[in-house]
Amino acid sequence: MSAPPVHARVAVLGASGYTGAEFVRLAADHPGVSVVALGSRDAVGRAAGDFDPGLDPRAGNLAPVVDLDGIEARLEDGTCDTLVTALPHGAWRTLAAERPALATTPVRIVDLSSDHRDGSAGYEYGLPEAFRDRLAGATRIANPGCYPTAAALALLPAAAAGLLTGDVSVVALSGASGAGRSSGPRTQFVELDGGAAFYKVGTVHQHVPEMERTLAAFGAKGARVAFAPSLVPMARGILLTAQARLTRPASAAALRALYEARYADEPFVRLLPEGTWPETRAVRGSNRVDVQVTSLFDDGTLLATAAIDNLAKGAASQALQNLNVALGWPETTALSRHGRAW
Repeated sequence: MSAPPVHARVAVLGASGYTGAEFVRLAADHPGVSVVALGSRDAVGRAAGDFDPGLDPRAGNLAPVVDLDGIEARLEDGTCDTLVTALPHGAWRTLAAERPALATTPVRIVDLSSDHRDGSAGYEYGLPEAFRDRLAGATRIANPGCYPTAAALALLPAAAAGLLTGDVSVVALSGASGAGRSSGPRTQFVELDGGAAFYKVGTVHQHVPEMERTLAAFGAKGARVAFAPSLVPMARGILLTAQARLTRPASAAALRALYEARYADEPFVRLLPEGTWPETRAVRGSNRVDVQVTSLFDDGTLLATAAIDNLAKGAASQALQNLNVALGWPETTALSRHGRAW
């Protein structure tokens, strides 16, 4: 593949976390991206391979780990023009207020936290399958959350066609990496192994407003979301089911035709064959979402399912997809459509 016409010189904040490290791994093989600095409060002076042993230092393209002063210096001297922030929710908004140069100097910023998913501070919502036109040339992009990505792509065709009415029920299973690297006792292997547990059930989860805003943008205005997420003993992946009443009866075949038409040209969305249902291992390590849809109860209710890798399409690889769109590169550059089932 020939190199894209524009080169992005990227610094990654939160590079020692799961999503930050995943972005660095993907970007290292991107022909139009140079990762020029890694920011990590806990890893200054260490090598990138210390927190991601999968990286091969022989490649010679792994950036040094520096503090915030080092990031700012690279922004000021032009060594860096793009900032990818993979920080805990709330941390980027706080840091930007404390160090305004971080938020104003970069030519472009891709934020993987929830801090600007509401469109504040000029950020565009980075779901390419729905908002590709608004992302082209964007300089501030808010990456969607992992659960909202799966929910949005499970519901987009039906919502955009005006088929959803009333409230939406969403149930999802998630791997423990969704809690981040500095997780608590409930996300440790010993606590997770052999069981599954719901958490933040109802409307209290921080991703519920994001899901509702996205559904409204699709045309399902006023839809409320009831959400039941749970943790299961796997490292990565999300398996999600969404259910909603339909404005008019629609057969399973009609819904499949609608989804096939909407996603026919989407490189990273696969509508599975009839009778086949999503599974997390099929999308592991990829930027793909697998979707299946049917109708229930005399064709009056939609049942849609989706599987994604929460660290990939749910975070890091979607961030790289957004960068590809923003800079006019082929959208699939350095991104895999193939999962690692074993």
